[in-house]
Amino acid sequence: MIHARGIGTAAVLSSAAAAIRTAAGRNRRQVKSCAGFFLLIVFFALAGQAAKAQLRPGVVIISVEKYSNAENAGLKPGDVLLSWSCQDTQGEFVTTFDLSRVESEYLPREPVRLIGLRGQESRTWVLDPTEYGSGIQARQNMASSAVPEHAQDSAAELYQKALNAFEAQPPRMARSEEFRSDIRDKYAAYYQDYIDLFVSHGDAEHAFQALERLRARTLLETLAAAGVDISRGVDPELISRKHALQKSLSVKANRRLHLLGNAKKKDLLAALNRQIDQLLAQSRDVEKQIHESSPSYAALTEPRPLTARQVQQELLDSDTLLLEYFLGKEHSFVFAMTPESLHVYQLPPRAQIENSCRQLYELLRTSKGEPRIKSADNSSIEPRNRDVWKEAAAFSQIVLGPVAVELPGKRLLIVSDGALQYIPFAALPAPPSLSEGSGNPTSLPLIVEHEMVKLPSASVLAVLRQEQAARTLAAKTVAILADPVFDKNDDRVRAKMNARRSSQPSRDASLSVMQPSGGDGSQIVSGVSGPAWRLQLARSQQDVESQNAESKTDRELHFSRVVYTRREAMAILSVTPAGEGTAALDFDASRTTALGPRLAQFRFVHFATHGMLDSERPELSGLVLSLVDEHGNQQNGFLNLQDIYNLNLPADMVVLSACETGLGKEIKGEGLIGLTRGFMYAGASRVVSSLWKVNDEATAELMQRFYRAIEQEGMRPAAALQKAQIEMWKQKPWSHPYFWAAFELQGEWK
Repeated sequence: MIHARGIGTAAVLSSAAAAIRTAAGRNRRQVKSCAGFFLLIVFFALAGQAAKAQLRPGVVIISVEKYSNAENAGLKPGDVLLSWSCQDTQGEFVTTFDLSRVESEYLPREPVRLIGLRGQESRTWVLDPTEYGSGIQARQNMASSAVPEHAQDSAAELYQKALNAFEAQPPRMARSEEFRSDIRDKYAAYYQDYIDLFVSHGDAEHAFQALERLRARTLLETLAAAGVDISRGVDPELISRKHALQKSLSVKANRRLHLLGNAKKKDLLAALNRQIDQLLAQSRDVEKQIHESSPSYAALTEPRPLTARQVQQELLDSDTLLLEYFLGKEHSFVFAMTPESLHVYQLPPRAQIENSCRQLYELLRTSKGEPRIKSADNSSIEPRNRDVWKEAAAFSQIVLGPVAVELPGKRLLIVSDGALQYIPFAALPAPPSLSEGSGNPTSLPLIVEHEMVKLPSASVLAVLRQEQAARTLAAKTVAILADPVFDKNDDRVRAKMNARRSSQPSRDASLSVMQPSGGDGSQIVSGVSGPAWRLQLARSQQDVESQNAESKTDRELHFSRVVYTRREAMAILSVTPAGEGTAALDFDASRTTALGPRLAQFRFVHFATHGMLDSERPELSGLVLSLVDEHGNQQNGFLNLQDIYNLNLPADMVVLSACETGLGKEIKGEGLIGLTRGFMYAGASRVVSSLWKVNDEATAELMQRFYRAIEQEGMRPAAALQKAQIEMWKQKPWSHPYFWAAFELQGEWK
């Protein structure tokens, strides 16, 4: 894989035409069908060479992989590549894209001769044919890493055009994880260069908008990798026409690519250009109809991120501070925005922040020593609390220290990035204000003085408000899916539970106390084979468990029974007016129930079951519902991203109360974003989810307090969650953040 490096170097993108072809690397055939059309866009868009004066000839090798083709040829870090040749074809290395092009187009078939410099000495190297690339990482050979003032506008224009071309590519081309990762990493670097360019010249508004664009594109790539076909709320005929036009454009553009430069085919090329123009006009017409008929679909599939000024004027109020984070390889940023101001603060590199995230997350997540924590005199909880508080204070100084002066008296609206997605800011102590000159953080967690809300992106809030304004209030209050059946050996299967359940009151009334049946709660489904949903679920569970160092086997699908979710359901219904709540328990807590029309009748929909948030392969995230029916027969119980994005769930709030998350070696925030954004696209204005599986009693206690504040005290969900968490924090048995800080609200705070 080739990585370009250097802030604001517009010429890095001057050969971006090759990027779409070469980003595939070993997967060239995946993009062949649709590369041509977008290549034409990029060729046209990047004709200018405004920043070329900043470049020296060639590209510089940063590193060479061990045992690679390049190492065998004798290449070393520091060597400068100037030109190349392959049989009768030759070219120069103007940017790193040229090296990518050589790797993908020529190296798989024939030896490639490289000409360059080692110091002042001319050198020649020969790469043998291979499908696995050269093993070279390179950067632009730049005279300076910064773009001068006079070149900024031209550089920004080139970045803008190149990224426009990239965002015009259908994400569905990136179907393999390897290819998707390559595209994401390569273009994330370009987005960072674009952001850096604006920040370095004091243009925070354009930097903010570039970040919002990156968030929108990242989500699209996640959905594409998961194979999510989003069709809810759109006329199927329009979707069909859109796909047909895209296919036709890809075919004709690929054909046009092969005709370019052939003087004998000028007439054929002209005719093909006219056909492409006609298809483009038809495509624009279809997209216009889709935008008009389904704004939510358009906002997701063809996002138009808001400008900084729009966010300030249309979304924020005087009591709210937006903190939007971006983690970069060499440095990170946090944007602090109010209706009147926008400031950008530099933070440490991604690796440093994510390392701190892991340490704090493990301290929060693994504080499961209930026997010690629940001791009579509560003596053993204090040392544990001090360890967490010390780590949390250090982390708070890193991510909140630079913005400390802007925090007081504000609701905090947080858009996280990467591993920050998995850290509950509510549990962090406020950093010392720069104006106070104190080196000690406050002794209170942020939740005590700040209402906390998270968002997938700032622009998402505008879509949520648009949908909520057009929605009528649901007739009933809350529907709960809890205590599913995961295994055919569960006592509820053996006894069939028909006799017991027939004596229970209607599920449209408040539940009486029902004791869970079942042995020790441990259930194992052996032999991970069969339908695709089962394999997908097994992979997701294995990912999460291995990331948490809890994996027991790689050959079994294992889910413990969530016994206390039954108590959780009863606790919620106990504060719900009679007749306004329902609980789908046991076999009824199924994928069929979740996909059915009945849930659309409720303001709040509560899932009390295993939720898998896969940080390494976010497309595998989803919810686990009943995996067997009343007869013990296997059934699909995995509510995956495809299901979630096509739900009809116009709810005020969706709650996911038993999510399990693992922070793998490679952290992608899309796992959490993709799941919560899916419920928002399905119609939910807010999503409350947990960042780790919390103690059962604590969850039931917190949820009862949370729903009581909403239903009996009339509080907004964000304020109700703050109230419930503060109450838990104040009580000794639950004061440790493990018990209350995992729960976060994303979406609308009003």
